[in-house]
Amino acid sequence: MKRKIFLTVLFITSLIGWLAAQSSDKETPAMKKAISEYNSLRYLSAIHHLNAVLEKDTSNVKAIEMIAFSYRQVKNYDEALFWYEKLSHQKSLKADWVLYFAEALASKQQYEKSEQWYRKYLSMMPADKRASEFSRADLNSFTQNNGFWKVAYTNLNTAASEYSPLYYKDGLLFSSNRLRKSASGRVFPWDNTPYSNLYQVAKLKDVKDVDTDSMMRVAFKGSGKAYRFNNDDTEPTSNDSKTLGQYNPALFMDTLGLALNSSGLAKPLMGRVNTKYHEGPASAFPDGSLIFTRNNFYKGRQGKSKTGINKLKLYIASGSGLTTITEFPYNSDEYSVGHPALSTDGNILVFASDMPQGYGGTDLYYCVRSGAGQWTRPVNLGKQINTEGNEQFPYLAKDGTLFFASTGHAGLGGLDVFEVALKDMKPVHQPRNMGVPVNSSADDFGLVRSEDGKSGYFSSNRRGGDDIYHFSQASSRVRIEGTIKDARTKLPLGGSRLLMRHLDGTDTVRTDTKGQFSKDLAKERDYEITGQKLGYVSQMGFTTTVGITKDSVIRMDILLNKTESPQQYVISNCDSLKRVFSVQNIYYDLDRSEIRYDARPALDELVALMKKYPEITVITSSHCDSRASEEYNRNLSLRRGEAARSYLISRGISAFRVKVEYYGKTRLVNRCYPGVVCSEQDQQLNRRTEFDVILNGVNLTQLNCED
Repeated sequence: MKRKIFLTVLFITSLIGWLAAQSSDKETPAMKKAISEYNSLRYLSAIHHLNAVLEKDTSNVKAIEMIAFSYRQVKNYDEALFWYEKLSHQKSLKADWVLYFAEALASKQQYEKSEQWYRKYLSMMPADKRASEFSRADLNSFTQNNGFWKVAYTNLNTAASEYSPLYYKDGLLFSSNRLRKSASGRVFPWDNTPYSNLYQVAKLKDVKDVDTDSMMRVAFKGSGKAYRFNNDDTEPTSNDSKTLGQYNPALFMDTLGLALNSSGLAKPLMGRVNTKYHEGPASAFPDGSLIFTRNNFYKGRQGKSKTGINKLKLYIASGSGLTTITEFPYNSDEYSVGHPALSTDGNILVFASDMPQGYGGTDLYYCVRSGAGQWTRPVNLGKQINTEGNEQFPYLAKDGTLFFASTGHAGLGGLDVFEVALKDMKPVHQPRNMGVPVNSSADDFGLVRSEDGKSGYFSSNRRGGDDIYHFSQASSRVRIEGTIKDARTKLPLGGSRLLMRHLDGTDTVRTDTKGQFSKDLAKERDYEITGQKLGYVSQMGFTTTVGITKDSVIRMDILLNKTESPQQYVISNCDSLKRVFSVQNIYYDLDRSEIRYDARPALDELVALMKKYPEITVITSSHCDSRASEEYNRNLSLRRGEAARSYLISRGISAFRVKVEYYGKTRLVNRCYPGVVCSEQDQQLNRRTEFDVILNGVNLTQLNCED
């Protein structure tokens, strides 16, 4: 998992300083060794020594904190959770313990408990955006598109790490710390794995989806060759593998990865990009030149910060065979710059950095290339995208959509992939979590998308190590887009919201500062949509995805009227008025529209109400069950609405006070969909007319008093 250096080396300096201040002559030799290894970022070795310390002193809080963080750094979430659980019982809690415990719980899908600890963190750090986002996140919204994308393991993967894919020329480029045929003595001490290099697959058609179950069966039926390894976190010895004793034994524990190791599909990138240190995420210019991430290593010299940390830098590889290497002008020895993403024309660069004056761990910045080829100074993409957490691994699609990974926006655990449309390099809406199955409770990151938007590749450690997955569109996509505006001025109303009611509950969609909203809709579902804004009268609409079989965008602009004093009276007295103007539904026999005898008392009560309060009007909304065709049911529901209206008129109610709306079978109150076996009692519930009372221009029946 070589990307870990790109994720967390940025934050180690303060921890080293704290530990150095805490160290004293009273420490045992084992503890001093553990601190030394920890300060040197050799986490696997530190774990070995800390285990020895804790065997003798189980109450050593400093050792527990170090081992918890070390396990977090090497992505052993089970052990990290175990040790942060112990820290959570301390009388005096540190805010970062609480945060990391909440994150570890989420990574193991213990979401309810995770939310409790995010709330605890929020009470300790009330200004932290992460805590508030995670504590009020609707996890169900992250699973709504579960059937939209199909995700598959690819034949790029090995027992090592593969991550950050990039479309390059006719194939694919990616980073990997896979073992070379000729063993190298250089080991990355963070987790005792090889350093990463860039690899290239010449033809995209050679990248295939892999049936993991079939591959595992084939692997187990193979030569039966045994791999020897430790299954704990002790330092590797020469007995841990038959060839490379200095490496982390986890490299030899992935049966599926080992089965794919010998494919020879990917070759090391030619030129002078790869070195003896890390080469990571890259992006390509139109002419085939690359801008890529590397440790601070240039012209044979390794640079370090004032605190001794080797930061990340961006380099440009150009010329014939990528042999000319130049530094990005805004690199620094004191902070990291990496994870580049270029626009299609190569003139806009987005990258991740922990440079000063950011919002949190790593933020996303952008530069623009001038006509002379120079890059403008970096500009932070702003607090709508960046958080107190880490925003990393950006990718700019051709249509201007920015994809990135984040630990700061609410998600399923670890890094999640988000998307946001940009206009003039500003977000036009809140970043959207891509949801399951692209995201998981593990780290998901480094996504790239095809030009048509229907497929792509991304990285994930959901199987343990970092692997590259292929995603493709499994079904059509239906999206609703629109703007909430002032009905009189037609100006957008930023900060508005939509309530989208359906059979499974209610989704809340908040608009951006320009009043714009956008959301993917579930298949074969009816939505009742209410636009809301403080100081305005709510407006209700309806849409459906029933019968839509191709990619579609439903456009719905919503106009809201300002609340005048009579309307404000209704809103302010919502609860009491609802009790006064409560009206019962009426029901119909199968395939009939006549007013039944048992419906007359409810209609007579409505007549009396309308005569007593001549200022009210009503809307009759009539419906059918799911049997018969859509067209037939539309007409039947119209006849039912007209029958109810005629009854009211016959009892002395003016015709202009009764409006008829009809919906056929599009607004079922239960799951009695076409072809579903339902009882007659359940079917009866759908054959109905509902009555909305309109008072002072406000639909009192649909008004949510809590809002």
